[in-house]
Amino acid sequence: MTVQKLMVVSNREPYEHRKRDGRLRCERTDGGLTSALDPALCRLGGTWIAWGSGEEDRQAVGPDDIVSVPPGSPAYQLKRVWLSPQDVKHGYLGYANQVLWPLCHITLDRVAYRKSFWKSYQALNVCFADAVNEELRRCPSAVWVHDFHLALLPKLIKQANPDEPVALFWHIPWPGPDVFRILPERCEVLDGLLAADSLVFQTADYAQMFTECAHHFLNAQIDPRNLSDGTIIHKGHRTQVSAHPISVDFQAFSQGAVAPQVELAMDLIRRRIGAAPGVRFGIGVDRLDYTKGLLKRLWALDAFFSRYPQYQGLFTFIQVAVPTRSEMEAYRRYRAVIRETVNEINRRYGRAGRRGARWRPIALHEGRIGFDTLLAYYRMADLALVSSVYDGMNLVAKEYVASQVDEAGVLLVSEMAGSALELTDALLINPYDPDGIADAVKQALEMPEEERRLRMRRMRTHLEQHDIHAWVAGCLRDAGVAPDQQPASIG
Repeated sequence: MTVQKLMVVSNREPYEHRKRDGRLRCERTDGGLTSALDPALCRLGGTWIAWGSGEEDRQAVGPDDIVSVPPGSPAYQLKRVWLSPQDVKHGYLGYANQVLWPLCHITLDRVAYRKSFWKSYQALNVCFADAVNEELRRCPSAVWVHDFHLALLPKLIKQANPDEPVALFWHIPWPGPDVFRILPERCEVLDGLLAADSLVFQTADYAQMFTECAHHFLNAQIDPRNLSDGTIIHKGHRTQVSAHPISVDFQAFSQGAVAPQVELAMDLIRRRIGAAPGVRFGIGVDRLDYTKGLLKRLWALDAFFSRYPQYQGLFTFIQVAVPTRSEMEAYRRYRAVIRETVNEINRRYGRAGRRGARWRPIALHEGRIGFDTLLAYYRMADLALVSSVYDGMNLVAKEYVASQVDEAGVLLVSEMAGSALELTDALLINPYDPDGIADAVKQALEMPEEERRLRMRRMRTHLEQHDIHAWVAGCLRDAGVAPDQQPASIG
């Protein structure tokens, strides 16, 4: 089935409006979802429905809550949804981020369940459904829902629009029945998801575990020929379940990495850090979330400088830490612990270098960075370290590879990240083994140039063939939407 319009629905908006120097400015948000889907909608056209936050966002939209984006060269429409403080506190921060997020990442000691969270999560999904259904009445479209915030949305859409194709991509891991049974509303969540025509997961393992949950808790019928890529029948409705790992815009990163401003940014970074000639670099780019394994990474770097003192003064690890969910006390405490641990390591090993400059083993940068600066970090880094304790995919690993135009760097990636299944020429690490990570960092720094280039070249070739456009095409193909449709006019 081919349709002419595409509607993307997510909690996070791709663009936000903020006051800068007294003027209302539209800025692209960061994060894997935006970096993956914004280029796709710019190419295909359509509508993106997302949560709008802040008075500036309200000022930017018309009576229909719609604004055209990107600024300067509009390619699609952004429709903003407004959530009540109660739904934000209990539905988004509560059920989505204190229940579903830790549950799916199997950090069960961090699950903080409250019965009141569920009612607000339902209300949040109803709010999104009202916005989607309003747009569908105006313009029939294929609906592509994203992630764990909106698990009930496929059913709410289908109840009002049974003939419209609905797909959902689940960005984070999916646990097996032994873990998912912890969720009191497990049957309601599964029932909401199985109203979709297409459910797509990051890996075949996650798709299979979802299938097992559907069979175990709902007694849904499963196509026995292929548990990881088949059909689930529930209440007479057929849902195709498949796996398509999300990717990045390879050409944007690869071509951007050689821009003159990136070369300048690399020089500025070296001067700002005060690195002496010959100092080598590692890079980590993460949201300040416990699932990214930042604290365990710091312990591993501590072990590295202790076990291999010959690298003291000759290797600096740059950690870009982007604050997230700062409304939650647990995340504020985690951020404070990261800062304290970095300071402890720098006090322990840091020392005066040449010309009075002080060498620090870890350079911590908190906050967002621009795209050119990000590319500069990726390109100049001799190694990138991804140490997630559990991750659906982790696009940092792919961004680093796509930016490595010199093919000189080494990727170290957690066995618990979905990207490890694709980027098989990376050095695999166990985030729970600090000594093992320390040894892997040493191995990366001492890897012969020929091996480094061979590994990186193979990963870059894979990413070029399996980029964000291939991911979009695969997901839309499963949803019955033509992936090569021409961009629709937003005028």
